[in-house]
Amino acid sequence: MATLPRAASQARNLVILLAIALFLGAAVSLFANLRKLDSQYLELARFVGSTTSETMNAMRDWNTLHEGVYVPVSPDVRPNEYLVDPLRDLISTQGIELTKINHAQMTRMIADLLDAERGIHVHLTSLTPIRPRNSADPWERVALSGFAKGEKEAYELQRDPTGRSWFRYMAPLKAQNSCMACHHEHKSADEIRGGVSVSFDFTPFQNLMDQGRRQIWLLHIVGLCASMVPIVFLGRKLTQNVSALQASLLRVRQLEGFVPICASCKKIRTEGADADIQMSWVPVESYISERTNAEFSHGICPDCREKLYPQLPFKRKI
Repeated sequence: MATLPRAASQARNLVILLAIALFLGAAVSLFANLRKLDSQYLELARFVGSTTSETMNAMRDWNTLHEGVYVPVSPDVRPNEYLVDPLRDLISTQGIELTKINHAQMTRMIADLLDAERGIHVHLTSLTPIRPRNSADPWERVALSGFAKGEKEAYELQRDPTGRSWFRYMAPLKAQNSCMACHHEHKSADEIRGGVSVSFDFTPFQNLMDQGRRQIWLLHIVGLCASMVPIVFLGRKLTQNVSALQASLLRVRQLEGFVPICASCKKIRTEGADADIQMSWVPVESYISERTNAEFSHGICPDCREKLYPQLPFKRKI
């Protein structure tokens, strides 16, 4: 089977390169959009964690500003055994037993409420806690060590043994003058007291991310197919047209050069054939028809008409 002319082959290669470039461009765009999607939802989760932490700190500051608040003692609210204050427990004039809730206990109570109703776990922790339940876990210890070096926040997406994703956020908690009465290990209010750790289920974010990924994949696949179809179609047309043009040029070239023609009958000898063999000589119309798209119609010239048919009346025009 004959190979395509060089120009047609080059046109086909150009179309292939264009298709490859389009595919690579779509792949790069897909990768960048997927990375951007992941980054956006991680940033959204970080914002949720940061907002929760700042809200807890604002409530702690409010409690500290008022030197604690008194609430009635109940099965759910018991006196804080870690709070050393002669005015911790009071009885109102109506005989209601009251207990002081300091900033740490109020944080724990609100954290329990958030955990039960919203699934957001807030943990007040430090490397030197007074209350054992406030001890830092391994991830929180690493974050607290980073805060001591000047880091402003820490966050990470983790998976539990069941495969469930959790987002963890932690911000530093600086010591205040009111902290010195209980936390004697701190020498100034500029030291890092500990941190407010926030963790919540990342599954809702993950579901939205998966939905966004499917949409991005679909858009890129549809866009790639919609772009490939005209490229393939037009590329095929271009290759066919170039091939046809090359074939026409090739036929034209076959008529160039010296043409061996019989001086008597005007038959033409085919290229490379033996001149002594009669089959090598073909009529001129056959020779041209094989090499071009020309078609022949037959007539008779005036000289041949007078020579072949002298009996027919004929008036030659000058």
